[in-house]
Amino acid sequence: MSDQYQDKINNPSIPQFFADKTVAVSGATGFLGQCVIEKILRKCPNVKKILVFVREKRNLTVIERMEQYGKLPVFDKLRKEQPDFLQKIVTLPSNFEKTGFDLSEENLQLLQEEVNIFVHCAATVRFDEHLRLAFKMNTVGVRSVIKLCRTIKNLVSLVHISTAYSYCDRKLIGEEIYPTGWDFDKLHDAMQWMTDDMITKLTPDILKDRPNTYTLTKAFAEEVLAKEGEGLPICIVRPSIIGAVYRDPVPGWISNLHGATGLVLAYGKGMLHSLWTKSEVKIDVIPAEYVVNCILAAAWKTGVAHEQHRRLSMTSLSGMDEDGDSSQLSRVNSTAKSLNCLAEADSTLIHKRRKSIPIYNIVVGDKIPITLGDLVGILKNTFYTYPLNDVFHIPFLQITPNKTLYRTIQFVMQYLPAYIFDTGLTMFGQKPKLLRYNQRIHESTHNLQLFLQNTWNWETKNVGRLQSQLSEEDRKVFGTTAHTVNYRDYLKQYAIGVKKFIMKEDLEGYPAARRRLWRLRVLVYCSQGILLMLVWRLLVSQTSTAKNLWHLFMSLWFKFLNFFPISSTLQKSQIFNIPFLSRFISI
Repeated sequence: MSDQYQDKINNPSIPQFFADKTVAVSGATGFLGQCVIEKILRKCPNVKKILVFVREKRNLTVIERMEQYGKLPVFDKLRKEQPDFLQKIVTLPSNFEKTGFDLSEENLQLLQEEVNIFVHCAATVRFDEHLRLAFKMNTVGVRSVIKLCRTIKNLVSLVHISTAYSYCDRKLIGEEIYPTGWDFDKLHDAMQWMTDDMITKLTPDILKDRPNTYTLTKAFAEEVLAKEGEGLPICIVRPSIIGAVYRDPVPGWISNLHGATGLVLAYGKGMLHSLWTKSEVKIDVIPAEYVVNCILAAAWKTGVAHEQHRRLSMTSLSGMDEDGDSSQLSRVNSTAKSLNCLAEADSTLIHKRRKSIPIYNIVVGDKIPITLGDLVGILKNTFYTYPLNDVFHIPFLQITPNKTLYRTIQFVMQYLPAYIFDTGLTMFGQKPKLLRYNQRIHESTHNLQLFLQNTWNWETKNVGRLQSQLSEEDRKVFGTTAHTVNYRDYLKQYAIGVKKFIMKEDLEGYPAARRRLWRLRVLVYCSQGILLMLVWRLLVSQTSTAKNLWHLFMSLWFKFLNFFPISSTLQKSQIFNIPFLSRFISI
């Protein structure tokens, strides 16, 4: 009988592993944290409780935030199966920007006494975040988590959520922690006396070949785990671009505008028309549920291995007491040293831990090679079938590697209409806003430029091995391979999710939205035709034949207007009142 088969027999299933255990989740109110908590409660119903870190925000108390939290659509299925699911969620008022997370003594003791599994999702995911705040949240926060976990009595698994782009300065990203080239301790000390302006000026030199503070501080966090996490049952999950939910629990569920979602919305609204890249560049967007499955499976694998090593150590110590075998004592000491040694880490040990900490690159990779060209084509068909309300322009996106053409299209199709539109808003006594939102879209695409122009290769052996070690039943529920995703269907769900959950638009309004989009298409094409005819009339030909053709065209055009109610698309209520602008947050 193979060892792998024997492991499947001896090891508990994932629901059995989580049964009667207490799970702590940081970043629980974020999109990924919501999905993690939902999956644990629904598929591991015997979990003892889940402790969530929550801070006051936007004039809402922690209690008020949790009341709203429990009503989120992501919990609809869970709410039907377990109406009292909120009773298993214990809220810990906290603030990850403060020392010790600003926890009360009572809550700190609760964590130390009861937690078995710690899932660290908390982070700032803004690519353009100031380096001081990104460092505090993404790097120093991990150091505080390690310090906290060392005081937890019965911890069996610590899962840190990183990103597949932590080392985006490399083309091949393996399952190990690479040196960043910086001493983050010295950088931290320097930040204590530097002003924000000084840090801002130095940020480009600190980033080097990295595109933003997010990827750098996430890499720093992994170095912290390698240097200071010795003896803790740690694993790292690195997802690529996390997209909306594909099927489970709610198709299309998405609750923020970060990453790909903001660009999908901008495209669907007709506000993004040009990207400076190549159509053949592969884009790695992975549905959220596969990331969640990997997190829970990784927690299971790390916890089972930790408990097996602990039992082995206890058995060995018991045998040593009975027979006093010196060779057995030597083996036990060796095991104890490798598992529980908390001595000061030297460079050799840190180098070893860079390769020994289990790392799971959860990506689509070459399993489903989706290119930007494919993505835009699918999105175009999707948004013509499932359009958003009050679109500013027809969904259209030109991908070009020519920077001059990119800027030309951007000016003509985005900025020029924005200037005209904002002028109209000003004339009607309203505050101009479209230009500002176009600038935000430009900043977002600029921040994503490295990811839009490059393709990476990731090693995924650990994810494949993890999948093979799951039982057949667990594979159906917690499968980590995304090769079964139909991306045409997925992007359809994504577009519907943006409409339903981000824009809060009624799905029953699709027929009306399609009619408005069709009228707008006719208006745009006719406007383009008129523009071309004007250019031709004024700049190209002055012959009598051309003049006759011109007069013929204009007479036909006015006859067409008499039969087609095109003016309905120009109503002030539709042109100068776009509800989505007030909801469009930074991408």
